[in-house]
Amino acid sequence: MGQVEEDASYVIRSPHRTDVLGRLAKGNAIPAQIREDTGQEYSRITDAVNSLRGRGLVELLVPDETKRGRMYGITNRGEEVWEYLLENNMAEEPNAG
Repeated sequence: MGQVEEDASYVIRSPHRTDVLGRLAKGNAIPAQIREDTGQEYSRITDAVNSLRGRGLVELLVPDETKRGRMYGITNRGEEVWEYLLENNMAEEPNAG
């Protein structure tokens, strides 16, 4: 199994990770925007973002010291994984937020 497949398998094991990655595939966002678009609780968003960052699928776009307005974006690797999920019917495009 290749890296994209392994990462895709990791993402889809959690609906929270799947929702967050899908939301960030639409564009950069702060947790409040992710919450508004996905309906997830902040704690779930934080856990999902941290685990996706740990795998190199999501990145923090502001300095780590920033406490408010922490903007996140999807990495190139994250985009590859999201495209793989869509192409293999493992995820759906998120609704417009």
